Amino acid sequence: MLMIANWKMNMSRKEIVAYLDTLAGEDRWGVWNEREIRLVLCPPFPYLDLLRKECVRRDLPFGIMAQNMAAFDTGPFTGEVSAGMLRDVAAEGVLLGHSERRQYFGETDADVTRKIERALAFGLVPVVCFGETQEERDRGDASVVWSRQIAPVWEAVGRDRAEGRATPVFWAYEPVWAIGTGRAAGLADVREVSRHLRKTFGKECARGLLYGGSVNAESVTSLFEKETVRGFLVGGAFLDARTVLCIFDRLFGRES
Repeated sequence: MLMIANWKMNMSRKEIVAYLDTLAGEDRWGVWNEREIRLVLCPPFPYLDLLRKECVRRDLPFGIMAQNMAAFDTGPFTGEVSAGMLRDVAAEGVLLGHSERRQYFGETDADVTRKIERALAFGLVPVVCFGETQEERDRGDASVVWSRQIAPVWEAVGRDRAEGRATPVFWAYEPVWAIGTGRAAGLADVREVSRHLRKTFGKECARGLLYGGSVNAESVTSLFEKETVRGFLVGGAFLDARTVLCIFDRLFGRES
């Protein structure tokens, strides 16, 4: 079970230290980690190495992923960060294809596919985001959008598997109409996505399904179903360390 905190363009050095201090004051993390219930933090690029060092210093078993990466290994790409660079600062994975990257920076399905190829080549665990807009949903095209966004990426995963690698891949269903709106999909919607992945791409693909989109302490319990989702990609709610504790307790109880 993965609980991924996407901090987006938020948090300062001081805020990160305070955040970790709050979480380090709890004794639950080791027990949960042993049960494969993991908190993964996705900070802005400048804080990846700081976050790693501060987690080690506090003996916090959190995963660390980046929010994005380039589709190139090296070269004249000002402002970009490569998969090799992420590995160099001990990131274990990367978010790819987030709707905000698609909407604000023009990323295409082809761009996402090229990025996942580089991520897999460097052993980074990809969390690939997909989801439909309200307009696409209203037209009845949601499943068409899911397949369009996933198919080329799943083909890239297949090529990677054929080369003998078996890096885990996760799929974060983020209905665009739910992101930042306070509206979350219902469990029936998430089950529909799971069925579609299983029918179209197979059981292995469906086993990596996560949910994101206005996840908070209220919505998360109604969407949690072990047979359907492997975890959640959480935005604004996980900027508050106390909300992290609240959501973990709601889902998993006090395990320590």
